[in-house]
Amino acid sequence: MKSRSRSLLLTVAVLIAFWLIWSRLRVIVWVRADFGQLLLLFGILAVAIFLGLDHIINRNRD
Repeated sequence: MKSRSRSLLLTVAVLIAFWLIWSRLRVIVWVRADFGQLLLLFGILAVAIFLGLDHIINRNRD
C-alpha cells in the first residue's frame, strides 16, 4: 500500500474513532474515566478501525 493512501486510511480511522467516542461520551464520563483511559480507548479504537479498513482494502492483494 502506498504511503499516501495509508496515511489517508489512518486519518479516516482516527476520525471514525473520534466520532464513535464523542457520540458515546456521556457513557465514558458516567463511568468516570480519566484522561489517560480516554486516550487509551481512543488509540485502541483508532488502531482497530485502521486495521479493519486496511484488511478490507487489501483483501485481494498478495
